[in-house]
Amino acid sequence: MISRRNFIKGGLILGGAVMLDGFVLEPKDIEVQRVDIRIPRLPPAFNGFTICQLTDIHHSPVVGLKYINKVVDKANSLSPDLVALTGDYIDDERKYAAPAIEALARLKARHGVVSILGNHDYFIGESYSREVIRQSRISLLQNSHIMIRSGGDTLCIAGTRDYLEDKPDARASLKGVPLQVPRVLLSHHPDYSEYLPLDEKVDLVLSGHTHGGQVRLPWSFAPIVPSSFGQKYSGGLVRNRLTQVYVSRGIGVSLIPVRFNCPPELTLIRLVA
Repeated sequence: MISRRNFIKGGLILGGAVMLDGFVLEPKDIEVQRVDIRIPRLPPAFNGFTICQLTDIHHSPVVGLKYINKVVDKANSLSPDLVALTGDYIDDERKYAAPAIEALARLKARHGVVSILGNHDYFIGESYSREVIRQSRISLLQNSHIMIRSGGDTLCIAGTRDYLEDKPDARASLKGVPLQVPRVLLSHHPDYSEYLPLDEKVDLVLSGHTHGGQVRLPWSFAPIVPSSFGQKYSGGLVRNRLTQVYVSRGIGVSLIPVRFNCPPELTLIRLVA
């Protein structure tokens, strides 16, 4: 029979290991998530098109530049066709915005880097965040879109304003885009995907915001998910009544400097017909 002393000792060791993992190891243990997502009307030129999604960087004293540069290097090693940044580049201080964007400006992709703002980017002033991004070579989408053309085919990449701090407008984002052109929509908050216009076909929404809950119990339940739909948008590929949504766990941390059973995620999405 195990003695009380050894039981307590074992508990302390286990607790220490859990704290080491949650506070020190896992928050910086980047997982590359490779996901194939079917787009039924995808034209041949874009079959196999790859999008590297980075979200929720949250540059702060906890999420430093060394780590962000490591993420950028890993993303570049994937050689994506496009990089999509889906918001929250800083946690809550202006002084971290320019260094974060400067690091992210090193990202490389065949068709460039596109971005949207997240709610934390509004905390330091939407106009300030917008200007910092526009001084880089990163394209900022705010209820707007770009068209990518290849071999006579076209793919639309659109982006909305933030769901919590602004007025996202998918209709404005997709204005002028022919219905036959497949559309990928960047929306920081996944909840907005539940309110897309019925007459605006969106093939895929890329989101972040929920961080996967940051802390997941062993059976993958996240006690805290900042979404009106609970666990539904904690992470991964979700199908709702209007579209399909990929929710990344993100790169950084916010509120508490911990991840447990929920490593940071760098996502490589491959579009398939």
